[in-house]
Amino acid sequence: MNDALRAVVEAFDPEVPIARAWTPPASWYLDPALYAFEARTVFARGWLAVGRADQVAASGDYISGDVMGDPWVVVRGADGVLRAFFNVCRHHAACIVTGDGTVDALVCPYHGWRYGLDGGLESAPRIAGIADFDRAVMGLVPIAVDTLGPMVFIHRGEPERSLAQEAGPLGERLTASGWEGLHHVGQEIYEVACNWKVYVDNYLDGGYHVPRMHPSLAAGLDLDSYRTEVFERVSIQTSGAPEGEARMGGGPIYGWLYPSFMVNRYGPVLDVNRVVPLGADRTRVVFDYWFEEVDTDAAQRFIADSMATSRQVQDEDEEVCRLVQQGLGSLSYDRGRYAPGVEQGEHHFHRLLSEDYRREPVVRSPA
Repeated sequence: MNDALRAVVEAFDPEVPIARAWTPPASWYLDPALYAFEARTVFARGWLAVGRADQVAASGDYISGDVMGDPWVVVRGADGVLRAFFNVCRHHAACIVTGDGTVDALVCPYHGWRYGLDGGLESAPRIAGIADFDRAVMGLVPIAVDTLGPMVFIHRGEPERSLAQEAGPLGERLTASGWEGLHHVGQEIYEVACNWKVYVDNYLDGGYHVPRMHPSLAAGLDLDSYRTEVFERVSIQTSGAPEGEARMGGGPIYGWLYPSFMVNRYGPVLDVNRVVPLGADRTRVVFDYWFEEVDTDAAQRFIADSMATSRQVQDEDEEVCRLVQQGLGSLSYDRGRYAPGVEQGEHHFHRLLSEDYRREPVVRSPA
């Protein structure tokens, strides 16, 4: 970390209590150098949701993507085991697969090096004459992979805790809610003109913005009962719901797993939001939706109405996040204050970020 980046990181004091604390400086949301640094700190030390378990249910099924430019692939082996790898050929670094699908092997499109579904190197054309070539150590570099409910997660570093340990009480509550027995009905993808942390901040503000920004959502919540619980690497927001509110049922669970996974469980509905950084001022948010009932006409109407409501809320969030990102670049602003009664989740998020920023960047080697 150079001196300029160190000054950006240390501009936030994680030890100051929320009632006395100032928020992180605008540079946390604007500085391209910090954004690049996050790839080797924040996003190399957390479990990251990358897709759905149903996408990799059968042998040879795979999904792929990248984390801030670093490519990965998750594949179901012929032995039924789910594995993940850096999606980088060990020859000359070409990405091996793109998108998702089903394959018999992972074959590099550049020179045809072939890797089995277990990541081992099976063949490498025209390598005669290479000295000291050990095929056994030239397989794809593995990444830790696990599932939580209907979602697949990877960890690009060396996990200090299992995914179940990381999710802790959030996973327990979601399991108790029956989130694994629902039907996936669709996906929507949004690109938002803001830093990824602006989007997360908005989610974690304890419902502070809901009455003004989301009047339709607010009508389905008992905001007087809204509360935020903070745990080691997760936070959980809950609220009651007015009697007879079908979509919210007994009230929502809004869960967040550091750094970028959000899950919303309410009534007969589940939706998850994966926050994917694209640049210092661009973010992709991937929504997936599950419902308890899907077969009847009434269920289809309920699904359509629920997704329309969700889309409206997302459009409202997208607009306010864009406005915040614009304001962060103003000469008039550097940092703000927390509302201590509601923004505990945000403060918790910023403290976790500060902890990761101050640690040494993660370095992975093939060995």
